Amino acid sequence: MRVLITGAGGFIGSELVRALLSAGRLTDRHGIPRAIDRMLLVDSHLRTHSDSKVEQIQGDISDDAVLRRIADWQPDSVFHLAAMLTSAAANEPDRALHVNVSALAQLIALVGSQTAPPKFIFPSSIAVFGGALPDVVDDDLVQHPQTSYGTHKSIAELILADATRRGEIAARSLRLPIVLVHPGPPTSSVSDRVAAIVRDAVAGRDVTVPLKSETRIPVVSVAAVVAGLISIHNVTSAKLNGITAINLPALTVSMADIVAALKRTVDPSGLGKITFAPDATLEAIVDSWPKGFVSRTASTVGISSDDSFESIVRHYIESLGNA
Repeated sequence: MRVLITGAGGFIGSELVRALLSAGRLTDRHGIPRAIDRMLLVDSHLRTHSDSKVEQIQGDISDDAVLRRIADWQPDSVFHLAAMLTSAAANEPDRALHVNVSALAQLIALVGSQTAPPKFIFPSSIAVFGGALPDVVDDDLVQHPQTSYGTHKSIAELILADATRRGEIAARSLRLPIVLVHPGPPTSSVSDRVAAIVRDAVAGRDVTVPLKSETRIPVVSVAAVVAGLISIHNVTSAKLNGITAINLPALTVSMADIVAALKRTVDPSGLGKITFAPDATLEAIVDSWPKGFVSRTASTVGISSDDSFESIVRHYIESLGNA
């Protein structure tokens, strides 16, 4: 089985590569478990892999030369993680549209096949939802994205569903909530401001929480994301019953919950001092987000949220040894 991973050098991509190399197999389009014979990793920045299964293309997914090399490779399964994220998409909307939408359409055209349609797994985002949201968002809420990034993800879901309808690919999109804990370096994104609470506290640095203690957000560990992407890949089309996009259920936590989990998980002697200093601008952004993120389909296909924030902290600490 030949597996393509774009965005393989990123936060989620590198975790996915490790998980797939460890598992050694995936379920093919007929529902049969098969060994992963080859794995093609594509990204602008890639770490060296010693595994003989791994091949690499270092380059931008929107580059025609990179796309031609991928087409020659003919994957059985695709995990398409390459993207420009929220801040970058806002700053460079034209380039982001090319990377997030046009390159996706080109990739589908190059790897799609009416006779042997590859599975095509896509991480979408909670950002496809926007406007006046209920406290809890499920799979079927009407999408009103309020950012370029969210708009691109929404368009991508439709493109993937249409290509699946035409029989060119078998696409499954998994919408992600806030994914923790990015190892850094720090960014200005709202989600990274939350990640920094854990990242700095674990490193023994003093932490200022920029939100109120009672502010609640939907979060998921990168481990749960990877498990979800693999699960939605392996589930049969019959079990999905025509559904091509679902939410990845989130764990809803308050800032107070995060601090309490850190104090229970990290040795107090190595934990930085934690104080609260709410930022009104940041608070207004987070208050517009849903507090819960659920899916009626996820549990039926073996996809679930993290069981506690302590497990998210523990996974982050363990991941530091893999850096």
